[in-house]
Amino acid sequence: MAYTQEILIPQLPDDTDNHVRAYYKAWCDAVRGNNVPDRKVLGSDVLAPWIDDICIYEYLPHKRDFVIRIDAPNIIAASGEVYRGCSPRQIDLDFGTTLLATLLDVIDRGQPVFHKIGYERKIWEEWLRLLLPVTATDRQGKVISQVFVTHFFYRGK
Repeated sequence: MAYTQEILIPQLPDDTDNHVRAYYKAWCDAVRGNNVPDRKVLGSDVLAPWIDDICIYEYLPHKRDFVIRIDAPNIIAASGEVYRGCSPRQIDLDFGTTLLATLLDVIDRGQPVFHKIGYERKIWEEWLRLLLPVTATDRQGKVISQVFVTHFFYRGK
């Protein structure tokens, strides 16, 4: 098991890279009233600058779990693992995290969550993890809850 440390943070740090801030702003700009943003608004044209950073976790309400629909190329390169099609429970087992519980909180509250992640590879690295709730609609018109999970390398203070 790789060693990982998760620290819940109330907001993005002041020294967060502009690329990360722009991503979060795009999500905030898509919020309508108190509603979670819709993927129709957050389409590939809006999200193009972060396409290699975004994992999509789809909520399975009948199981109170998620399935990873898209695993971001950048996190695959960083971790060396591919979790597409898996539950986040597997990530929790492999890295000692509480990702599933956090994802459920994001779905229940409809609010984003931010973490500072410490990850031991050859050297200690820090990452910012953003969990941003969104909705999508399937072909039958059913609303699907999803969470964009993104990791950005952090060189903060």
